[in-house]
Amino acid sequence: MNKGILGRKVGMTQIFDEAGNRIPVTVVEAEPNLVVGLRTPEKDGYAAVQLGFGAVKEKHLTRPMKGHFEKAGVEPRRTIREIRLAPEELEGVQVGQEVRVDIFEVGTRVDVTGITLGKGFQGVMKRHGMAGMRATHGTHEARRNPGSIGNRKTPGRTFPNKRLPGHMGHRRVTTQNLTIVGVEPEHHLLLIRGPVPGAKGTILTIRRAVKGQRNAA
Repeated sequence: MNKGILGRKVGMTQIFDEAGNRIPVTVVEAEPNLVVGLRTPEKDGYAAVQLGFGAVKEKHLTRPMKGHFEKAGVEPRRTIREIRLAPEELEGVQVGQEVRVDIFEVGTRVDVTGITLGKGFQGVMKRHGMAGMRATHGTHEARRNPGSIGNRKTPGRTFPNKRLPGHMGHRRVTTQNLTIVGVEPEHHLLLIRGPVPGAKGTILTIRRAVKGQRNAA
């Protein structure tokens, strides 16, 4: 099973290739993941592996989660995520097995999923990129307003999905087709080219790209 792994975003840095070109990279710490469960087509209707990441004390577990780990016969983990597999990829995968960063190699294309930075309540100019109102010629206290949001009597309401101010960020986002440019098994680190969603410390799901493995640029 070499489809994916869970990791923690450490931050960004830069490395240089043999030609001296600067490459911005995201450093992901992916300690050995533990297989805590399997999903099979016969029992669950789909094939997946359930991975656990990060140590946690037993006193911090809920009773259902404690029972889940006891039934599987594995040590508790703080974060649990499922990674879908093809049914034939479940062969040889066992509960209690460890998944390490060496399942990937330099040049592998991956999709990275995480929770983006939360930006709180924002207006339409920052949230949707609107231009705002004119700064002169009679505009008064409305320079960052969205403008008209609907008609009067007909239809007498604001249509759904109208772009308005509201909560921005803190969404589950997947960045696709990123390239792994470094693997350090001794330190449990992955170096991924470019930025990935989330702040430092965000738990990431790193999977092989679903759109095919192309040559790394």
